[in-house]
Amino acid sequence: MEILRWIGFGAFFVSSLAIGIRLLQLARRTAQIPELLIGVSVLCIGPIGYGLSMLAFAFRGSSTVLSATLQGSSFVALFVGAASQYLFVWYVYRRTSRWGRPVVFAAITLMALSYAGDLMMNGLVDRTQGGIAHTLGQLVRLLGFAWNSFESLRMGWTLRQRAQLGLADPILSHRFLFWGVGAGAAFTGTLIHTVVRAATGGSAMELPVASLIISVCGLTAACCMWMAFHPPSALTGRRKGDAVPSTTD
Repeated sequence: MEILRWIGFGAFFVSSLAIGIRLLQLARRTAQIPELLIGVSVLCIGPIGYGLSMLAFAFRGSSTVLSATLQGSSFVALFVGAASQYLFVWYVYRRTSRWGRPVVFAAITLMALSYAGDLMMNGLVDRTQGGIAHTLGQLVRLLGFAWNSFESLRMGWTLRQRAQLGLADPILSHRFLFWGVGAGAAFTGTLIHTVVRAATGGSAMELPVASLIISVCGLTAACCMWMAFHPPSALTGRRKGDAVPSTTD
């Protein structure tokens, strides 16, 4: 089980790292905000945030200081990644809505307060305790994945219905659906981690089965997100087209 867990994590780490770097390269070339936001989100939540958390767990028994430093850095990366995800969903789906901007502002504020409160309650060394501040941050990040998944699946389904009438590109609907499934997989992994934390007060990394499932969810999310930005030629039957699914395509 331990080997399978690390295989799952390794595959997720490599996949999300490749996707994040690729998205940032696209952002540099196209100067588009969605690629930049979601590239930062994928890198910070995946290989940086999750990766540092795994390293912190691995060094917990041998070096408390190093483990604490890695864990604190992981929290910062998760905060940046989650904030970028909220901004991405708002920018792509709800930029013209009246409630989209306040929701993003509230989410980022709550995550910042959660991080500050967690440091005050638990510090960096004693990470066996959760507390309301840590749980708050987890719930806000969880809602970010849920919002991302919902909006993407909703848009994908809408475009699919329009495509059947010849009013939309069917490939674009597939991109949104892939992205929605990927965000849903990330939601599932984060939900498992949150439930384990709330129930045991410890990290999901301490439970081989839970950490393996989270790694599989992360790998699924990474693969689906890659398919959303780079649909296979067998699906498109043409050149890949635009790099980012957009409601304006």
